[in-house]
Amino acid sequence: MQIRARLTLLFLLNAASILAGVLLAVYFLFKKNTEEAFFEGLQSKAEMTAQTALRDPVNLRPLPHNWVSPDGDTLPYRDNISLFNDAYERVFAVHTDLPPVSVKDLQDIYTQREIRFRHYNLHAFGRVVNSTEGRPFVVVVEGFCDPTQLVQLRNILIISFLLGMALIAASGWYFAGQALQPMSSIVREVEHIQPSDLSRRVVTGDNQDELARLAETFNRLLDRVEQAFRMQQMFLSNVSHELKNPLHAIRTQLDVALSRERDPATYRLALQSVLDDVDAMTEVEEKLHLLARIYNDPAAIPLVSVRLDELVWQAKEQLQKRKPEFKVSIELSEMPDDEALLYVRANEALLRTALLNLMDNACKYSPDQRAQVRVRFRPGARHELEVADNGPGIPETEQSLIFQPFFRSPRHRQIKGTGIGLSLVQSILNLHKIALSVESPPQGGTVFKMVFPSLG
Repeated sequence: MQIRARLTLLFLLNAASILAGVLLAVYFLFKKNTEEAFFEGLQSKAEMTAQTALRDPVNLRPLPHNWVSPDGDTLPYRDNISLFNDAYERVFAVHTDLPPVSVKDLQDIYTQREIRFRHYNLHAFGRVVNSTEGRPFVVVVEGFCDPTQLVQLRNILIISFLLGMALIAASGWYFAGQALQPMSSIVREVEHIQPSDLSRRVVTGDNQDELARLAETFNRLLDRVEQAFRMQQMFLSNVSHELKNPLHAIRTQLDVALSRERDPATYRLALQSVLDDVDAMTEVEEKLHLLARIYNDPAAIPLVSVRLDELVWQAKEQLQKRKPEFKVSIELSEMPDDEALLYVRANEALLRTALLNLMDNACKYSPDQRAQVRVRFRPGARHELEVADNGPGIPETEQSLIFQPFFRSPRHRQIKGTGIGLSLVQSILNLHKIALSVESPPQGGTVFKMVFPSLG
């Protein structure tokens, strides 16, 4: 069922229950008031009969049809009025042909002194009264309560209910359509968004309602999808480029080596060059694998308590084992007395990889192949770690691009690299909620600064 039909149906059921409750209350209140007025009339007739007939209880006889009470009120004889003595005998009746009240009803009247009850199809009112001599009698007034007004009211209320439901259904259908019109517009606009053109966005309008927020949320989703598509296209283009160059170099070197007979030293040199290219491809593959692992399921990556100073020394040793020509100096300041404050929450392997990449970049772009690592342990575990080089620096126009996958500055094409390292570093630090900033003054040198989150 469509939302418009469901909303209309729910609105109709809700309105029907409320309207039915109101109309039923009106009907039963009117019925109650009508019965109260009818019984009040019976009660007044009972009082009038008692005052008149019991003046001479010995000579009770039916009242004449043209009888007028001392107060000038005529007695409507369409109702039956009866008097019963304490022996349950009917001693007076306006309509003697009607059956008398049962002994059980009379006993109830004597017990309760005054009751309302049904006698066959008539409403009846009975009361105990005393004659002038103090002898108890029961006066019973029976009458037929005309239901014509109740039937008419019932018919009017039923017709009003049906007409009201028809009007409510029509108005509910209309207003549901008006309320969902922005949703229909969103659906039409989304249907026109194609993978070939993800730049289109849903119009949010000037309203600040839930549908406007839905449109804004959908636009943010489209922003992320467009960014993912753009990154995928860039990724495929750059991966093919990065793999094409070493594969072409490997093929060229092998072709040259096999073109004629050469001495063992030449073959060894060619194989070493091929091995270097394979190592470069392996490095690209490893970094891409780490990136994919972080993007695909970051929640599955475990975080544990890791001692930060030991992790920095491990990264330095691993770098110098791979590239002995690189030199890294480490400076630890503001060391806390409590050893527990040296720990941060992290994935040891990933954070060590990030530090290793920053150190490697710093040494790679420094003329003397040296890097400085400074660690300051702050209160509240908001430790700071800086990796600095004395290279040519990063222009301000490139500082926003260096973290994009496969971006490499044209000024450093002669330096070997994959263009993935800083992108991997940023992804790892984002996973750990570690803030990363870049400072590169015009006179040269670059500092990558990391600020760790508080453990609290």
